[in-house]
Amino acid sequence: MPVNKNIPDVILEILQSKGISDPQAVNRFLFPKLSELPDPFKMKGMKEAVTLIGKYLEKDLSILIWGDYDVDGTTGTALLINFFKAIDKDVQYHIPNRITEGYGLNSEYFTNRHGRFSNTPSLVITVDCGISDGKTIAEIQKTFPNIEFIVSDHHTLPQSNLPACTTLNPSDSLCGFHNEKLAGVGVAFYLAAGLRSFLIETDLLAASAEKIKLKDFLAFVALGTVADMVQLTKTNRILVRAGFEALENTNFPGLKELLHCCNITDYKINSEEIGFLFGPLLNAPGRLGDSDLSVKTLTADTPRQAVKLCKSLLKINDQRKAICADSFDFALTFTNPLEVEHSRCAIVQGDIHLGVAGIVASKLVEYYKVPAVVLGLKTKNKNDPKKNILTGSLRSVDGIDLISILEKCSPCLIKFGGHTMAAGISLYSKDFKDFKQIFIKELSRAWLLKSHNACDYNNTINCTVDKLHSSKILSYLKLLEPFGPGNDRPVFIDENATILNCRKVGSDGAHLQVAIRGKFANFKGIGFGFGKLLSSLQKNPYRSITYSPTINRYRGTKSWQIRIIDII
Repeated sequence: MPVNKNIPDVILEILQSKGISDPQAVNRFLFPKLSELPDPFKMKGMKEAVTLIGKYLEKDLSILIWGDYDVDGTTGTALLINFFKAIDKDVQYHIPNRITEGYGLNSEYFTNRHGRFSNTPSLVITVDCGISDGKTIAEIQKTFPNIEFIVSDHHTLPQSNLPACTTLNPSDSLCGFHNEKLAGVGVAFYLAAGLRSFLIETDLLAASAEKIKLKDFLAFVALGTVADMVQLTKTNRILVRAGFEALENTNFPGLKELLHCCNITDYKINSEEIGFLFGPLLNAPGRLGDSDLSVKTLTADTPRQAVKLCKSLLKINDQRKAICADSFDFALTFTNPLEVEHSRCAIVQGDIHLGVAGIVASKLVEYYKVPAVVLGLKTKNKNDPKKNILTGSLRSVDGIDLISILEKCSPCLIKFGGHTMAAGISLYSKDFKDFKQIFIKELSRAWLLKSHNACDYNNTINCTVDKLHSSKILSYLKLLEPFGPGNDRPVFIDENATILNCRKVGSDGAHLQVAIRGKFANFKGIGFGFGKLLSSLQKNPYRSITYSPTINRYRGTKSWQIRIIDII
């Protein structure tokens, strides 16, 4: 089968840099099909999980969905709530308050509702959490023998204290989905898909189940998967690409209003917009302690409800932005650039709002190009300050596995969890110095291993801005989506670019807005963190630029622009 002659050479070169050159592989990558998705019952524990849910549905017993407070958790929770609504089953849900309850399951929630859980059987389904809560689950079941658990999660399995219950987790090496790297919402989707098949086969609520179009629910999968930055395996690419289409054609009122709030009037979505527009908006309530708001929005029954809820989302996101700006300023003030350069990481401990620790860590990674640890005070012990509890978030760079490093730091930690690129930890303040020392030591080894495993070639594609900006090439670039870990955004180099009309932008003038001269038209460009080069570029505009094409939305209009990665 020959390669399609319509595919531009530059697109074939990009695919080749990803190790995709076989004509059939090229076609599968550009045009992924839902029919290529693995069967839900390939997932370890799926048969047991859907059978257990079927028992509760048949007897009309209580089902509680317990989700995480981030986008992955809230989209997965909303997906299951909407699925149960579609089969005429009302379920309850709970998203823990990040500030007062913390991550994962907690026994206090159940003991505070003793009457509700002590008298009748209840099924708890976790979403994007639970795998590290074996002790908590055992404690809850000891007090409430009527409660059964299905743990659906994707985070790394702990070395001990696994929950003794039905578990769906692709990180289990014995799971048929082990290599698929699903997000939490991806596991939730497969649970819904498996349950639909079970209901039809057993003739339990079959009429309602048959009417469900699973592709509609992939809109939630696209949001959660991209926002959680999981690896874009073949299965995840199929789920997200189909999820883009589902989001663009959604009938869920909350999703429709979210598109409107993000000024996406043409209903065309890409991964960058999910990361920069949808993700922060849906994450904001959880960061400030009101995670229910995101789930309520995603499960709204009417357009009127959705409009009201989205207005609240926008308001709380503005609050989050202000808090985040203050916390990031604090973090920059208390990081020593020389120390960061020497240790090749940024570690901040101090007056950081816990709800935005992850965002601040991500910003530090972007600023310093090294892994970052951001910790704030969670619990203050008046009698013994050494027993103050610090908690926070870590973010990494490609090639540095946070979990493997944290496993070495575990003697200093109360709790940790997450995945390669993002993690959370808790520790006593008295152990902070030891943690920092071990973390830096293990990180140095990881950097060394990363350098040994580095590729000998550069995946940057030689292509002038003029040549790239043809409608045909740009349409094929869209087919390379979604971009993220495992499928990096293509990067180009134009060695003979002319940079015009430079001006600083941003509140502190840190960024640079430019125009790149073209043969027939100039092209807009943005360089984040390049504001300091303004004077130099005005004196000498003839440069070699490394860049990536991206979409700019402004007041309802959409245009292509250049994102500058490097200027020489």
